[in-house]
Amino acid sequence: MAGARESLVFISYRRVDSSAASRWLAQTIIRTFGPKCVFIDTESIRMGDAWEGRIEQALASATILIPVIGPGWLKVADEHGMRRLDKEKDWVCNEIHHALEAKLQIIPLLLSKTQMPPREALPKAIADLSRFQAFDLRDDRWERDLSILLDRLSELGLKCMSTRAIRYPTPKVNLKELTEQEIRSALETLEGWDIVETEIRGREPKRGLEFHRSFEFASFENAVAFMAAAVPRISELDHHPRWENIWRTVSVSLTTWDIGHKPSELDVKLAKFLSELRDTFPPVKTQKK
Repeated sequence: MAGARESLVFISYRRVDSSAASRWLAQTIIRTFGPKCVFIDTESIRMGDAWEGRIEQALASATILIPVIGPGWLKVADEHGMRRLDKEKDWVCNEIHHALEAKLQIIPLLLSKTQMPPREALPKAIADLSRFQAFDLRDDRWERDLSILLDRLSELGLKCMSTRAIRYPTPKVNLKELTEQEIRSALETLEGWDIVETEIRGREPKRGLEFHRSFEFASFENAVAFMAAAVPRISELDHHPRWENIWRTVSVSLTTWDIGHKPSELDVKLAKFLSELRDTFPPVKTQKK
């Protein structure tokens, strides 16, 4: 007897409308359910792939389609002023049309208080999209709403990964743990950073020491862009942070796994870089009373 078809989420989006939010959604699904359960073109298409073929292959395998609909989704036009949804070979339109024809589970995802497009505003080929119950992903309740969405995906067949399956790198550097005096001296030059003792995730109850700071940004897009901009330097140092993005905040924890989850000079270097990188982004506007 053939096994049940594995669930695959296909994320359909406009890059000019919802690129950052769509990538973050994909990463959230991956962290919860694993990398094989979601397709998004920027993450899933590798160098050298025939991208049209990969998209068609993923559509054929998909069981769930999430069209990400932001403020400009309905009206995005090409260089000649023609609405992209009305073009014959528009990928977003074709992805939704395939999902409707194949009777996939469709969850329209609305960003930034965007209204669900009415039937009369949609091309005839995807007019039935308006029949599906949309899900609002609100800026002020981002994490709570994501949790609800993940629960729904679980109901639709996606299986959560073990929270204890965390892979740390094989030790390969010869660094010394910073002394207490060196840590105090470093903190004097690292504005906003603290030193905290935490459990080593996946190796509880073992504990380690980390430099920690939370960066706030003017927008969610800035927060994601900050993380992306940090990647080249992180790769150059071959030293990776543990970080978490919640809406406009990026919380960063730095420690050196190779020496037992303790601070080293690499953590100081990366902390300084991240602080300097944050200063290149717009400041957070203070709300008037």
